[in-house]
Amino acid sequence: MEPKSRKRGQSSAEVAEAIRQAIRAGDLLPGMQVKQADWAQRLGVSRVPVREALGILESEGLLAHEPHQGFAVATLTDSEIRQLYLLRRLIDREIAATVVWPTEAVLDQLRAIDQQAEAAIAANDIAQWLSSNDRFVLGVYALCPLEILVGEATKLWRRTETVRSSRVRYEWNTLSPEAIRQTVGRILKMLETQDRSGLKAALGRLTHIRKANVARAFAP
Repeated sequence: MEPKSRKRGQSSAEVAEAIRQAIRAGDLLPGMQVKQADWAQRLGVSRVPVREALGILESEGLLAHEPHQGFAVATLTDSEIRQLYLLRRLIDREIAATVVWPTEAVLDQLRAIDQQAEAAIAANDIAQWLSSNDRFVLGVYALCPLEILVGEATKLWRRTETVRSSRVRYEWNTLSPEAIRQTVGRILKMLETQDRSGLKAALGRLTHIRKANVARAFAP
């Protein structure tokens, strides 16, 4: 793992996001170790924010910790993937039914993320597109006033990062740019037009995973 440019003073949240980006890019796959010392050197920070970041990612279910072995990217079974996506589908349906329609200012923020996702498609940057998609979906969740529901939805979204990232990497070169951009664009359109039934359908697409996708979920 080659050191990147050193950035002193990074917070644990920033370190956690850097590790998520490595997972999105396919640099870290399920079962691979995430070593505290390596990431401290890679990011040019002390071990303290790295240790805190590893704790954050473990609490999200993205990393697993084994005594005397350290942290590794969590591995999910087919059954676990199906159960997690079922829970996401149920909760996302309720979120779609209860979101408060965004103000124009909030819509502008979501449109800005959409443009960042568009730029990632143009640059053929899968990890950056996944990051934009992540911020967009969590921004949509934040429109729901049911805090407990939003908290659970966020946990499920984080925990299924490896499945989502692997699926997108697998399909990136087989799907048209239009098909990729519709993941974000479809939801944005439903928010702009205040189409609740359309929003339910658009969020439902995020939790659709075919049998073949489960089998490919952790392919290199």
